[in-house]
Amino acid sequence: MKLIILAAGKGSRIFKDINKNKCLVKIKKQTIIEKIINDALSYGIKNIQVVLGYKSNFVIREIKKYKEVSFVFNKKYNSTDMVYSSMLALKKTNTDTIICYSDIIFHKLIFKKLIGSKYKDITIPYITNWKNVWKKRNKNIFEDAETFKIKRNKLIEIGNKITTQNLKSVKGQFMGIVYLPKEKIGKIINEYKKVSNKIQYTSFINSLIKIKIPIKIIKHNNYWYEFDDIDDLKNF
Repeated sequence: MKLIILAAGKGSRIFKDINKNKCLVKIKKQTIIEKIINDALSYGIKNIQVVLGYKSNFVIREIKKYKEVSFVFNKKYNSTDMVYSSMLALKKTNTDTIICYSDIIFHKLIFKKLIGSKYKDITIPYITNWKNVWKKRNKNIFEDAETFKIKRNKLIEIGNKITTQNLKSVKGQFMGIVYLPKEKIGKIINEYKKVSNKIQYTSFINSLIKIKIPIKIIKHNNYWYEFDDIDDLKNF
């Protein structure tokens, strides 16, 4: 099992307030990225790649102590998005892989669920208590959250705008975590070549759904939180 942590972006919405990479924000005496690495290691994931870009030296300085961590560099971090960073790390990957944002904190049991499984499909964990999380973050769900529709344990829509008309069909929110079985990695890389290198993660997942690539979903009922801006940090 391999873990790819996406930490190439600047995080423009919060950088001016914290003056450092988002993944280096400290939560209970450890940085966000340290928590993700430590949680993964606690479940035996020892192949960890971090995709870096903006001010990469600061992140390297913080996590170079982990012998299990290697680095991939996204030189185009200013003009690409996280899907592009994922593809850089996936190019020479031939094992089941978890891809994870670096600005989220979540209960480490999600790693146990994913590595203990034998999922043959792309699998996405999702939070079910998302309205409470958005309330804590003081975010307007119609402006900040996205659709997440499911049917028979499969994802059928993600990443579109939530309206009063479709709100009831939104069963959760994307956590910024994706599991890829090794058999599907080549297919995903090929499909990415057909889209813009600025595509957002949920939009890319939605494009896979539209061409009938099955996306399995699993519930995550424990804690999860995302740091997009300074208000998220203040409200945590």
